[in-house]
Amino acid sequence: MTNPTANHGWTRLSCGCDLELRHGIPVRLSSAGGAPDIPAATLSEEVATHSGLRVSLGEWLPGEEAGEVQAKVLVNSEQFTEVLNRLALSAAVMFYDRYHKPVDTGDVDWDTLEYANDFRRALDYCGLDWDDVDRDTCKAEYLRTMHSETSRLAETTELPLVEPETD
Repeated sequence: MTNPTANHGWTRLSCGCDLELRHGIPVRLSSAGGAPDIPAATLSEEVATHSGLRVSLGEWLPGEEAGEVQAKVLVNSEQFTEVLNRLALSAAVMFYDRYHKPVDTGDVDWDTLEYANDFRRALDYCGLDWDDVDRDTCKAEYLRTMHSETSRLAETTELPLVEPETD
């Protein structure tokens, strides 16, 4: 299985901007030389090509370094389920790395906590408010994805890179 969540950290795009990905989800664009002279639609298209997710860009704001600007990247709200799916895959990798077993029905604390955290993150990554998505509607698919991925990992010798969420 090619796991899009393996794309984690900063990567340079062909336009010269740097893209921050968290578990395969684009979250921030940085330009060291000030705001790039490239249309936002072109930048969004390059981010989408790299991540597989349609995005929009926020306004360019001063970054951490002198002369740097950064723009928040928001994933199209219609792809909320895909964002949540990528977070479920990451949660599965983290669980398997810690416990060396598949998630089972007795791991309700893990299920509850990871779903709550990842649901909140997915809302943020898509620029949605708490009431924009029915939390209960997405939970079953999230848990199914997470549980089946830990079972798959247990059946293989694959040990994927674990990148815990830091926010």
